[in-house]
Amino acid sequence: MTGELREFSGTRPGDTKEPLERQARGGFTRPGERGGAPDMEDSVRMGTEIEIDPRLLALQNTRPAVPAPSEATLAAPRSDVEALKDGAAMLVQAGNRVAAIALLWSAIAIEPLDLGAHRRLAAMLANAGDPDGAANEYARYIDFVLPTGDVGRAAAELSYGATMLGGHPALHEAAEKIALAVRALVPALPEPAPLPIPRLLPKVDLRFCVHDDGRYRWLQLEGGHADLAPSAVRLLDGDDNVLNMRPCIAIAHGQKGHAPAIDGEPPSVAWAVLGVSDDVVAALDAGDLPPYRIEAQIGDEWLSTSLADTGCRVGRRAARAAVS
Repeated sequence: MTGELREFSGTRPGDTKEPLERQARGGFTRPGERGGAPDMEDSVRMGTEIEIDPRLLALQNTRPAVPAPSEATLAAPRSDVEALKDGAAMLVQAGNRVAAIALLWSAIAIEPLDLGAHRRLAAMLANAGDPDGAANEYARYIDFVLPTGDVGRAAAELSYGATMLGGHPALHEAAEKIALAVRALVPALPEPAPLPIPRLLPKVDLRFCVHDDGRYRWLQLEGGHADLAPSAVRLLDGDDNVLNMRPCIAIAHGQKGHAPAIDGEPPSVAWAVLGVSDDVVAALDAGDLPPYRIEAQIGDEWLSTSLADTGCRVGRRAARAAVS
């Protein structure tokens, strides 16, 4: 019984050390505290060596989870940039401008778009007698803003810099970059449709005869060839008014037309008859048809003609003339 009491009191026979419960102040439980009666782990812990409870090791290795930064924290200025700006302000008050400028350079290297660090640096460079450095700082800031698409912010900073420094080549160059960015906001104009390529239209060769019965006059036309076979002919005046138009009649291969053939020319492939006025007949006889003109239809186009007088005048005195 005495030995059991000593065991529960934390001592053993012949043991002069402090009770084990004092040595286990780091969080060891006393016998029976977990349930009121000693258990197996309590008995083992009261042995010759102190064994650490595995649950304590697990507790010691546990670390609280680090919460994810909130959106407000991410959007807030970086503390190191703010510290550099505050340090620069203190150095300026102490009269050490060079060190203050160095700190501001470090701040914009960390955060190139920090407006406060940028403007403080530009102002300090200008006050230190370095307008080129100040203008280059404004240009640098604009170069970093433009890729973000905030053209208005870049233009506002250019206006601010021009107000502070006046005209400077670096600011003019920045203005050109802003102008290009503004133009890029508007979609490019579509390419204009290409103009049709002008082409030289051929003339249709026709031979003509004039028929006169005393009351009416007809102009018989024959001509064309395999590549330019007219389907119709028309007579126009000087104001492009159509005075007469007639379809053409095909001449079969080997068939002879009415108009006498001209030496060296291929046989005609079509013929037509147009009613004409005395003025037209007089112009044909004189060899000067304008302002009148005769056109032949080839496909969907009306082409000019080249007229050759055969000298055939049925019912009238023959008159030879060349009209083209």
